[in-house]
Amino acid sequence: MRTKKLKIPYTEQLNMLNAASAAVWGECLTLSEVWCYAHGSWGYFPNINACELWMDKQLTKSQPLHSQSIQEVRSRYFKNWKAFRALRRNGDKTARPPYREKFYQTTTWKKSAISFKKTNFGKKQVLLSNGRGNEPLVVDLPKKFDIENTPAIVNLVFNKGQYELHFVYKIDDGVNFEGKGVVGVDIGEIHPMVSYDGVNTLIFNGRYIRSLYRLRNKVIASMDAKIDKCKRHSQRWWHLVRRKWKRIKKIDNQIYDGLHKHTTKFVRLCHSRDIGAIVIGDLIGIRDTINYGKRVNQKLHQWAFGKVTQMITYKAKALGIKVEVIDEAYTSQTCPGCGDRHKSNARSYTCKCGFQYHRDGVGAINIRRKYLGCLGAPVVAAMAPPVGFRLEVQCCSA
Repeated sequence: MRTKKLKIPYTEQLNMLNAASAAVWGECLTLSEVWCYAHGSWGYFPNINACELWMDKQLTKSQPLHSQSIQEVRSRYFKNWKAFRALRRNGDKTARPPYREKFYQTTTWKKSAISFKKTNFGKKQVLLSNGRGNEPLVVDLPKKFDIENTPAIVNLVFNKGQYELHFVYKIDDGVNFEGKGVVGVDIGEIHPMVSYDGVNTLIFNGRYIRSLYRLRNKVIASMDAKIDKCKRHSQRWWHLVRRKWKRIKKIDNQIYDGLHKHTTKFVRLCHSRDIGAIVIGDLIGIRDTINYGKRVNQKLHQWAFGKVTQMITYKAKALGIKVEVIDEAYTSQTCPGCGDRHKSNARSYTCKCGFQYHRDGVGAINIRRKYLGCLGAPVVAAMAPPVGFRLEVQCCSA
């Protein structure tokens, strides 16, 4: 699935629609209590599917929403119930079922409620139906917006003071690309990605992204110091809070833009070089065991390795490239030259056998070789020097 986001101006209708979705959620809470009382299972559903089918017939159509939008809220409610039961089965005693009333909630339109049109003046618009007798939501679209491809769903999302329409498209999984190469990827905090395809080592420089994280931390510290001097919920307090999150949101957008540019360039290079499989080291749970001091821990806990993996995965999948995630244990410690293991404290990995190479490049080499089943086998040929890529960032002129 791919999502295209569109910011839209505020209107009272947007508030009304999301409030109507919240009202459906509240009705689900009430009906679930009725069902539990009637079946003697207060607070626990022995048969969620039976309750869901019963509730579908009981939900009123009084809300100014499309019938499928109402069904989507009901489906979302029972997904929360199933997630709660799964957490309880896994031993999470703090998990709670959906019980809170909501004032606003995301409204969803499915394919049958979505239509596009062109006005007499050449404007493009999307029409989102809200059921018989209710006015549809009509939103103007940019000139370059593709109206020939209908999205699977459209979500009305309130994101940090701004309404957005999220157009969700289903990507065809039947893309055939018979690449033969394998590339190993080492995801790092200093360099977001370092890859090795058997011949070339590519280093994607992370200096710009790291500078944005440092700026973000400084903005938070500076603004929090000013906010703490104000009376809570005073006029100046709210002014500083809004200003703080406005700046943070801008920096977050710049960080994600940099990650998108790096991952897009990497996946396109893989496609052009006939790569059929991308192998990424698994870093899940790495934060649970780290403790290198306050400053380093802050960097590692802000490390967006999961986001990088997600971006590579869906972009490669769209081009027909397979993505595998494997355990990267000892890949940064094993010498590709002789197979011995030792940790390197510098950015350059140096072994007693005379092998010397970029430390993250060694990790990428060994991740690829581990996937191919030859980790630890000595390398005979000389390694080509790594090639670096920097982000092309537009700078403001003085």
